[in-house]
Amino acid sequence: MFMSVIPWLVLLVPLAGAVLIALVTRRAAGLSAFISVVAVSISFICSCVVFAKPEIRAAEIPWIDFGELLRVPIGFTLDSLSKTMLVLVSGVGALIHIYSLGYMRDDPGKSRYFAALSLFMFSMLGIVLANNFVMMFIFWELVGLCSYLLIGHWFERDSAAD
Repeated sequence: MFMSVIPWLVLLVPLAGAVLIALVTRRAAGLSAFISVVAVSISFICSCVVFAKPEIRAAEIPWIDFGELLRVPIGFTLDSLSKTMLVLVSGVGALIHIYSLGYMRDDPGKSRYFAALSLFMFSMLGIVLANNFVMMFIFWELVGLCSYLLIGHWFERDSAAD
């Protein structure tokens, strides 16, 4: 039972971290950074478990179902390529989060940055795991939104506007 939950944890823990940062710890920058790094690290560890255990299979839940006319599930693909990319994306993402601890140390918008970075990780992992084009498109658009938020992080600086 627990093994079937692990792929969902890979995807949803960074989302939970982003939501928690945005709603609860916005004023506590250090706590926001800690939550973000822990969430992505948990996602990486779970990705390694998924990669190491061949018995973990894909899962899906019906989302839009109009009988024979249209059926769009929420789910993910867990073949060898997606498992490899899952470890790669979550591993590099964890390293970026750890590097960001020092890089963003004194930044006043640290909580906003780590919330956007965690949401970006959720979106990238969603692209890797998507089992249909609708889900891939949704996650692709989320990656675009998060990129916009991260690129515009220092919007109040004149040097960033140039």
